[in-house]
Amino acid sequence: MKFKLQHIVAVMAMAASLVSCNDDDDSSQNLEGTFGDAELFFENGFAGNEFNLGAPYINGNGETITINRLNYIISNVVFIKADGTEYTYPKADSYFIVSEEAGSFTVHLEQLPAGDYTKVRFGVGVDTAQYQLGLEAQQDFWSLAITNNMASVWANGYRFVNTEGTFTSATVPLAKAFSMYQQNTNGNDNYNEITFNLPNTARVRHDIAPSIHFKTDVSLFLDGANKIVLANNLTADGSAAVIDGGDNLVKIAGNTDAVFSVDHVHNESGTEHAD
Repeated sequence: MKFKLQHIVAVMAMAASLVSCNDDDDSSQNLEGTFGDAELFFENGFAGNEFNLGAPYINGNGETITINRLNYIISNVVFIKADGTEYTYPKADSYFIVSEEAGSFTVHLEQLPAGDYTKVRFGVGVDTAQYQLGLEAQQDFWSLAITNNMASVWANGYRFVNTEGTFTSATVPLAKAFSMYQQNTNGNDNYNEITFNLPNTARVRHDIAPSIHFKTDVSLFLDGANKIVLANNLTADGSAAVIDGGDNLVKIAGNTDAVFSVDHVHNESGTEHAD
């Protein structure tokens, strides 16, 4: 009986050792030279509520806002391992538009080095270095930006964030149009990069394509640590509120870090997002 017990214990120890070895192989040896895909999925919301175009929301400034357009640019994606090793997605291919009106919420990323990633960094907008490469160097993305109302003429550059709609308030009882275009202006670089700690590891493999789910609190662009009151930004004729320059854009840049948060990570065998 004692012999049988010892035999069982030995077999169990050997099995545990084999499992451990297999895990080690999966995390190191077998990954070298292999690649996989991943995606960033963005879910828009407003102050904790589900977001829908055309729906009214009340912000912290007491204004009722109805947003009819919401687009923003995600760029310069970087995946980071626990040891600090970074993989920078190819810059020429690292510019994407998330558009509520177009129903485009997913950034698809291909051929990442297989590995376990614990952080992700991305930019909101287009960095100055990219813009200074000129129009010919980015004609495809510029055309996409024009199509999605994220640019108008080259001299004005890209719109990093575009929200348009209507609003009312205690001092503006009849609905007026508003627009907010976050962008670079003379003297101010309003491009932001944000680093996120992932709640669990994103395991990129040839047969596993993690989906990283971000939440975007749209209210915080104007109603974050820096408060921007639409009623205080009416045009000279009082017909609309326009936010597209000056200190307001610096304030929005200061709010942007809080707008985005990472919610969860799916490690799946495909890149189709699942809630």
